[in-house]
Amino acid sequence: MSTPKYFVCCLLAAAVLASCRKKDSYDITGDPEVKFFTNEVSSGDAPQNSISYSVVNIPDVNGPGWATLSTTMPDAIKFPVRASREVTEEVTISAELDNSLVEAYNEAHNTNYKPFPAGILNAQSLAATIPAGASRSVDSITITVETANLHQLTEKAYMAPIRLTSVSNPAAGAISSNEAIQVTYIVVRVEQRRIAYNRAAAQALGSLIADRSSWTAVLTPDPTQISGGGSILDGSTTSYSRWNTSPGQADVNMQEVKQVTGVRVYTSTTSSVTPTQVEVYLSEDGVNYDAIGAPLRENLSFASGYTYILFYKAIPAKFIRLVLYYSTSTSTQNRRLAELQVYAE
Repeated sequence: MSTPKYFVCCLLAAAVLASCRKKDSYDITGDPEVKFFTNEVSSGDAPQNSISYSVVNIPDVNGPGWATLSTTMPDAIKFPVRASREVTEEVTISAELDNSLVEAYNEAHNTNYKPFPAGILNAQSLAATIPAGASRSVDSITITVETANLHQLTEKAYMAPIRLTSVSNPAAGAISSNEAIQVTYIVVRVEQRRIAYNRAAAQALGSLIADRSSWTAVLTPDPTQISGGGSILDGSTTSYSRWNTSPGQADVNMQEVKQVTGVRVYTSTTSSVTPTQVEVYLSEDGVNYDAIGAPLRENLSFASGYTYILFYKAIPAKFIRLVLYYSTSTSTQNRRLAELQVYAE
């Protein structure tokens, strides 16, 4: 073989090899085959290609269980299917709910999503059609929602992976092999809210417990200043304990189980320097504490120096723990606690 012919043959062989390598790496961009996929905009720390909603459930005041206070979930969740370019003929893309992907996602991302319980989502017969000459479906993958059953959601977060599964005419194209755009995640975050936001003293259930003489209180860390004895159980708003750091913690032992409906604390006569957030924990044995909520300052009513933390429903407890957070701009003079009083039925 002459040198010029050998050189031309080498060029052709190289071109064929390069073409094969390039074809192997095709997915959406530049792929000669039409690929079908979904592409939803995720928010916050939600999974890539997801649609997120929220649910706030509160105790059912008329019986056991929960009631839904609010939700962003619609009666039907809809999202389109897309094609990497215009299809030459009409094609229908089918999808299915694949709960096996929940566990896989949790393992890969160190999360703790739960599959939805039965009776919340209807994910039967999921499909969308892309007409000839289009690259987006004219209808949507549609999952209907039984919003009346959202009170059944008791975990912090749920996930429903909707995976594209098949194409009505394989000659028209194929589902993308990239799971990031092959699966759309429906995500719902649930808040079980037991503290009623911005509820005033007149709306408190029960009444303030008058006799606190046998109660004990422990403050953590040790107060840096004590005035007038420093007791938070003596009925005086002029005696107080003060912390230099934030947060400060108060643990109260009421000596016997009460049906607690709320707490009020006296920290300052000015609402702008009250705690920026209060974590509330209750316990019957002083060992196992239940986190009741962590409302922000703007979620709580303030009147005559008292900040009110009131519940939707009575909760049995013998021990109360409050963790009080203060803004870094709050003077140490105002990181104080003068009184802690309890409402009960």
